[in-house]
Amino acid sequence: METERITERKDRKKRIGIMVGNYHSDHPRRLVQRIWELLGAKGMEARFYLGTESSSFLTNIIDISSNFDYQYASLYGSCWFDDLDALIISAGTLCIYQGQMTVNRLLDRLPNVPVILLENDRQARNSTWIIIDNYQGIATCVEHLATEHGLRKILFIKGPDGNCDSDERLEGYLGAMKKLGLPVTGSMIGYGDFSENVDAVVEKLLDENPGAEAIVSANDEMCISIYRVCEKRGLVIGKDIAVTGFDNAEMSKYMDPPLTTVEQNYETFSQEAVDMLTSILAGEKPECVRIPVPFIHRASCGSIMSSSSSGGDDYAIGMEELRRTRRQREDFQHEVWIGSLLMRELLMETADMKKFLESLGACLSYLKVSNSYIALLEKPRTLDIGETPTLPKNLKLYLVQKGSEYTAYDDETAPQFTLRDDGASNLVPSGMYMTFLLFYEKYQYGTLNVEIDPGRIDFFYMLSLEIGSSIRHLQMSIEQERYKAELQTLARHDNLTGLYNRLGLVGMAAGFVKTNGNKKLVALMADLDHLKQINDTFGHSAGDAAIIQSAEILRKCLGKAAPLGRTGGDEYMALFAAKDEKAVEKIERKIKEACRKYNEKSDKPYYVELSVGCNVFDSNDYTDLSSVMEQADRNLYEAKKSRRESVIRG
Repeated sequence: METERITERKDRKKRIGIMVGNYHSDHPRRLVQRIWELLGAKGMEARFYLGTESSSFLTNIIDISSNFDYQYASLYGSCWFDDLDALIISAGTLCIYQGQMTVNRLLDRLPNVPVILLENDRQARNSTWIIIDNYQGIATCVEHLATEHGLRKILFIKGPDGNCDSDERLEGYLGAMKKLGLPVTGSMIGYGDFSENVDAVVEKLLDENPGAEAIVSANDEMCISIYRVCEKRGLVIGKDIAVTGFDNAEMSKYMDPPLTTVEQNYETFSQEAVDMLTSILAGEKPECVRIPVPFIHRASCGSIMSSSSSGGDDYAIGMEELRRTRRQREDFQHEVWIGSLLMRELLMETADMKKFLESLGACLSYLKVSNSYIALLEKPRTLDIGETPTLPKNLKLYLVQKGSEYTAYDDETAPQFTLRDDGASNLVPSGMYMTFLLFYEKYQYGTLNVEIDPGRIDFFYMLSLEIGSSIRHLQMSIEQERYKAELQTLARHDNLTGLYNRLGLVGMAAGFVKTNGNKKLVALMADLDHLKQINDTFGHSAGDAAIIQSAEILRKCLGKAAPLGRTGGDEYMALFAAKDEKAVEKIERKIKEACRKYNEKSDKPYYVELSVGCNVFDSNDYTDLSSVMEQADRNLYEAKKSRRESVIRG
């Protein structure tokens, strides 16, 4: 088996897993785009495991207890099923793991393949790291503000605790302030999350530091909040207060005023990662890398920039970027409109999983996805915040879509893949796939895997949330239907014997008569002899046992096709088809004989015996159950005259 796997690996392209979180921000977007391009150019396959974060957008709306971003911590376990040759982990963007899982703990839960760790210089198992010079980048900003502009009261907003980039940038601020002999108090440092929604942090910083001259931000995105809060307070950036960022995000040059920052060169960063990957796969041991970050001088720090400093080239580039962004927005809006309509149609299928998946396959095909597949857990699982997700042992392939063709499976037919110690190798086809977690609140279902370019990730992230919601609604619909069926069963069946009750028998009788049109039918009534005597002498548990046994005797003698019900304490009714009177007499004898055989073997202190009365009628004359049972009841009354006086054994 191992020989087959080695041969298979030699015959296919190298397959690289890339783990990225917080995809809503500029840094992971640019990282994914460039690594995707470079791996494709080298003829490698890729699996991008994409986590994002919603809480940073909803801080004023939702409570932390209703945030389910922690679910993404389990997304990365799916890489076990992808038979990877190596992993690139953007540790700095995995904020979803903060407080739950350290980098070392994460690596311990992943396949034992070579790892390139980005944005983290802390040595970890089987890994080589690449990181930018965070310390020097922030230190340069602080020194520029102090030496070039004479500013002394310089505040700082850091990123998430436990994030290596964030921690190093704080150290750079503190080191530079100490070197310059500038005081730092605890109130001069704000604690953000790298998102553009840290207004409350900025407000607190400014409230506690009147007369602040500058704010140094640990990334560019948090500068959006700084600009917003300062505008609200009437503070002019670059005049009343200086601001610097970090990363040189695309939007930084178009902010008003343009943002002074340090450049995280994604071309260099991504190229280093892919070159290092190539060396590792060739059996080499490359050195870890710390990449320098050049200072980008713009107007937000207080400098007066000449019109020629930006130049016509920058303007042309900016206009082209604006046009490109507008085209992307239009494409996204178009897909959102189509996707919303398609998802509304999908919800019409939420009573049947296979039909739902067939509709989803048609949807993905219409959206011109080249290849996709949906892999689901054997059973949906719930995951609460703070739990460390366990690795699933089995996945089932429920949908495979290739161009205009797609195949959906149900629970019985879905191919199952069981986790091997070295990872399953045959779950996914070749290609460059984006992997999205399918979940709804604390309920987790599996993954959506689509072969798309990075420009479509936003839409398919939204689509994955819609699919997760739809699966939850489907699950609830199935549960509701099952519950309704159980209630109907309870409403139409006798709890003690499992036979129909009177209501259930009436419903079944009409269908039975209709199915057996133009035939002679028989209405049967039966009584368990002397039930009161059994109850009074041996107790109601003995009486219940006798009722159950008599029901079993009737069930076996009449067969499955005959509607049979317990319509009173010791009373039974049934319908069956018979050719003639002899067939009826045969059934009556069969019941008597079954009682006799049971009593011969029984160790009970009482007999279980049934009195039976029958009425033969023509199915065309049937009006209702009561009318055909009247004569059967009279015949039963006559039969009971010949029952034994006592059922208690002598």
